[in-house]
Parts: sequence; structure tokens; C-alpha cells
Amino acid sequence: MITLIDCQNNRRDARIAFGWRNDPKTVAASYVALPKTWDSFWLEYNAGYFEDPDFSPVFVIESGEHAGFVRFERANLPCFDNETIVEVMINIAPRRRGEGIGTETLIALKRRMRDKGVFALTADIRAENKASQKAFEHAGFSLLNERTEYVAKTRENCRILCYLCKL
Repeated sequence: MITLIDCQNNRRDARIAFGWRNDPKTVAASYVALPKTWDSFWLEYNAGYFEDPDFSPVFVIESGEHAGFVRFERANLPCFDNETIVEVMINIAPRRRGEGIGTETLIALKRRMRDKGVFALTADIRAENKASQKAFEHAGFSLLNERTEYVAKTRENCRILCYLCKL
């Protein structure tokens, strides 16, 4: 059974999340599929992840240890004007992948976000990231749409699948 705990805006918590960020599977699944430096990650974590106090990042705790990290951003979907939509970005610790922790985390997040008055959760997933697609689908998310985006930093066109779960 997992527990979600709020991350703190400090270097200790940032280092835990950063420790998983440059794992090869995480890099490949990221929107910008490049490793990050500690300095750039710390700036992003410190300045960006805590901008919205209603949706600060959380750690996933399982069997007393950190097993994942989830951050959130408010999202806008034209089909749901005037509704609170939150995008979910999840990273499960490399040694804990394949245990169902991602799906269990998403189910717990649905309850947590419903309690905050969120209308729906969304996630943008690279088309080649089959593990994430499976986790989101098992947690009750459905494919909303698909698009191709050009990512300038990596000079690539990537297929992005947008998943949605109404709460």
C-alpha cells in the first residue's frame, strides 16, 4: 500500500527526485528527452514545482521508502472550459518499476485531487512509453487525443498521447 506525502521545497527532497530524473528510461520518456544537470533541476524544482500551493509535488512512499515522485501543473483543455484540470507527471523509482506502484499512485491521486475540487486529471505521454500508457489506463484514464509536437531542444517530432480521467 502506498502513501502520498507532500514534498518540501528544499535540496534534500529535490535530490531524491533528481536521483531518478536521469535514469535512461526516465530520460527517454520525458518530453525533452535529455538528461538534466543538478543546477538546472534545482532551479526548476525550487522555482517551478511549488508555484501553485494547491498542487505541490508529492512523494510516493511504499514499504517505508521513497518509491516515486509526482508533480502537477494546471492545464487547459478547450473541451472543458472553466473547469479545474491538472496535468500529472509521474516518475517511479527505477528499482520499483513493474510492481504496479504507478497505477496505485494514480488511483490515490484521483481521490486526493477530487477532494481538492479538481474536475479532471490529464497526462501527456510519449507514444513509445507503453508502461505509462498501461499504468494510466489501468487507473481509469482514457485516450483523449494524439498530436505530434516538435521539441526544439532535441530537434525531434514526437507523438504525444493525451490521457484524461474525469473525477
